[in-house]
Amino acid sequence: MKSTRSSPTGVRLGYLVTMALLVAAYGPPAGPGLEVLPKHFMLHPGEQIHYQVLERAENGDLRSVDYEFAVKNPQIVRPIEPKWVLEAMRPGRTELVVRTPTRERRVTIEVAGPAQPPLVAVPHDTVHEIVAKELLFVGHANLDGFDHTAVAKPGIDRLVREAKRNDVPVVYWVSREYPNWYTADRHPDYAIISEGQEHQIRVAAQRVTFVGGSFMFCVLRNVQMTLHGMLKHNAPQRIHFVFPAQAIWVEDLWGPGDKRPYPAAMVLLTTLFARRPGDAQAYDEVVVPFLDRAITQFPVAGYPSDAPVPPLSDLLEGWSVVVRFGDRSERVYRRGDPNKTLLIEFQGV
Repeated sequence: MKSTRSSPTGVRLGYLVTMALLVAAYGPPAGPGLEVLPKHFMLHPGEQIHYQVLERAENGDLRSVDYEFAVKNPQIVRPIEPKWVLEAMRPGRTELVVRTPTRERRVTIEVAGPAQPPLVAVPHDTVHEIVAKELLFVGHANLDGFDHTAVAKPGIDRLVREAKRNDVPVVYWVSREYPNWYTADRHPDYAIISEGQEHQIRVAAQRVTFVGGSFMFCVLRNVQMTLHGMLKHNAPQRIHFVFPAQAIWVEDLWGPGDKRPYPAAMVLLTTLFARRPGDAQAYDEVVVPFLDRAITQFPVAGYPSDAPVPPLSDLLEGWSVVVRFGDRSERVYRRGDPNKTLLIEFQGV
């Protein structure tokens, strides 16, 4: 099973179109060799995973490389479609052999424990409408994507439990290419396949809570697509989007200071806010770039190529956009018709 990726942008996953920005020199320096991520080699029967392979040079720099997998015992772990995805079959141990043109590494995978129930999902273009007073959107909560340490898992699990307790429908935005979904709950109201959280589903809701990641790419894209559909199809007078910072992961690249690109662990959105001494600076350095990007770069990173028309900025013309920091303060990002308001609320900051 050979990877044809000469750079991380070769994968089709929408949020990985930015990987070239995110894979860079990362320390501390170590000896040469192959890094296999995520470092998750104890699988349950039925569990699927897409390992990513990076090569560490003599100076400690990491780069993506062409690689191929070979599984010693495919009765325990087997390769499946799409390419590079492995599925645990039955209890036991086997070796995964990872080869590049210049190196080889062997990893032991153990399969044990109860079977993992499948996450039954449908393509986003088969879902036309989601209607509810309130919704919880969970995007890219997968261990084999960028969040390979599952930093957002505790916050996401808590919010999923609360949503189910309060009869709020839960929507998982899942990937076929990176299928190792890490939430404790595997029974959402909707599971929708969308590699970059792109969609053209009409969402009819007064309040949508967004969790998962990545905050500046795929969560942002979901915000764009959801808002576009709302504004285009009988928009309510008030739209309320909520961002619980303890349940959203983001690349450690945004703002001043050292950049820690993938494969460094992702950080919670709370971290970006905590690095700023107050709401004013957090607003200027975190919120404004997010909203500017969401409104003026539609769709973010140019993905998907068949984004709906007209541009989001046209549909949002004349709307007021208000930002709320929990129950502390509000800022007006854009002043417009007070009877047409988009409220952006950040919780836990």
